[in-house]
Amino acid sequence: MSSPQGGAGVVIASQSWHVLGALTAEEDEALASTQADGLLALPMLQLDQVEDSLHAYQLSKRANALRVMAEAVRWGKRGARVNTISPGIIISPTAKDELSGPSGEAYQRMIGLCLAGRAGTPDEVGTVGALLMGPEGGFITGSDFLVDAGLTAAYRFGALAPE
Repeated sequence: MSSPQGGAGVVIASQSWHVLGALTAEEDEALASTQADGLLALPMLQLDQVEDSLHAYQLSKRANALRVMAEAVRWGKRGARVNTISPGIIISPTAKDELSGPSGEAYQRMIGLCLAGRAGTPDEVGTVGALLMGPEGGFITGSDFLVDAGLTAAYRFGALAPE
C-alpha cells in the first residue's frame, strides 16, 4: 500500500472475522506482518488447520484488518490514514445470490436476528467510508469499523450466540 502525503484509504474487510474464535498474539502478528508470498506457509493456514471455506474467509478478513492496522503505522509517518470497514449483510449482487442460493435460509435467519432486523445498503457502508476518507475522520486511523446492524453482538451475546 502507498499513500500520498495527507491521503486516506479504506479497505473492506467483513463482519465475519469478528466472530472468528480467538487467535494467539503470535498468530495475529503473523497475519499482520508476514509478506504476502509467505502467508500460505503459516502453520495456522495449513489445510489441516482450516476447517472449511467459511473459516478460510474469516481468517482472510481478519488478516485484512490486521494488515491495515499495521500499515497505518507506515502511512502515519507520511501524514496519511488508513482504516477498514467490516460490513455485515449488505444488499449487493453477491448477497442477492447468497439469499437465493443454498445459504439463503441461513442468511435470512441472520438478517432477522441482527439487532436492526434488516440487511444494510451499500450507501450505508459508503457513508462510513466518506467519514473515514474526509476531514471529519482526520483523527481516525488503524481502526476497523463494524457496520453490521448488531449482527456480531447477536453472535456474541444474543440469539445467535452459541449455547
